[in-house]
Amino acid sequence: MSDYSTRVPKEYYEPIADCGTIEEITYTSKRYATDQGELTKRALVYLPKGFDRASDKEYKTLYLMHGGGGNEEEFLYGQDGKKALLYIIDHMIANGELEPLIIVTPSFYYDPSQSLTHDIQEAGALTKAYHNEFRNELLPYIEAHYPVIKNRESRAFSGFSMGSETTWEVMLNCLDLVKNFMPFSGDCWIAGEKAGFTKTQETVELMEQKLKDNGFEKYDYNIFSFTGDGDIAFPALDAQIKLMFERGWDGNGNRLRYGSWAEGIHWYPWIYEYFYNIMPDLF
Repeated sequence: MSDYSTRVPKEYYEPIADCGTIEEITYTSKRYATDQGELTKRALVYLPKGFDRASDKEYKTLYLMHGGGGNEEEFLYGQDGKKALLYIIDHMIANGELEPLIIVTPSFYYDPSQSLTHDIQEAGALTKAYHNEFRNELLPYIEAHYPVIKNRESRAFSGFSMGSETTWEVMLNCLDLVKNFMPFSGDCWIAGEKAGFTKTQETVELMEQKLKDNGFEKYDYNIFSFTGDGDIAFPALDAQIKLMFERGWDGNGNRLRYGSWAEGIHWYPWIYEYFYNIMPDLF
């Protein structure tokens, strides 16, 4: 098993000929956080080099959620016109470090203007409700339109910052559908904003109770959670994860892995480092 401390090779930040492609999809979803009818949602889908709908090959799926103030393009199209994560994924697949897979990047926002204003209370309500959209609309759409492996072991959900909070909510409410999770630089807000630090005991106890209430105690999981010691989310995530270890979240068929990179801050380039290290071990 990796020690998860290898830096992304510099050449991985450059495009290669054997690259994947990106498709745009739209689907109809309910406004679960506000109960105000339906809307059309947009997401991007990464398809690996050699993808062919006519073949019999099926792929594992990763759902990847942006942070607060972002959108569905944040991960695959990158910042400042640099598609860094896209290039890293292409290199990893081309070099045999990562099995070809399909990656879906949705958004928890209902309207682009919400990401521009980034009201944290509004965003918190949206992330808490997102698991409903994932279960009822996005997952069924993807599995009806793409050749993916339809079991929980072959599905993963990940996110950065508010996307990490979304990941925790999906884990607690959709563990029957998804086994593998990568919450990056963000604690679970089940007990309130940044309660992983201010209400650590309550946070973890409520997480355990939610899994019990949902009847998910029989389902195993893989959780790989990473951050940096210079990250604004570090105190809350660090406290939460350490208590999870103390309370037995790692073991008995379950995997909880945690790492904090020296000098890592709350920004996407560090998430790319975590992604590069964890993905080969995720599924």
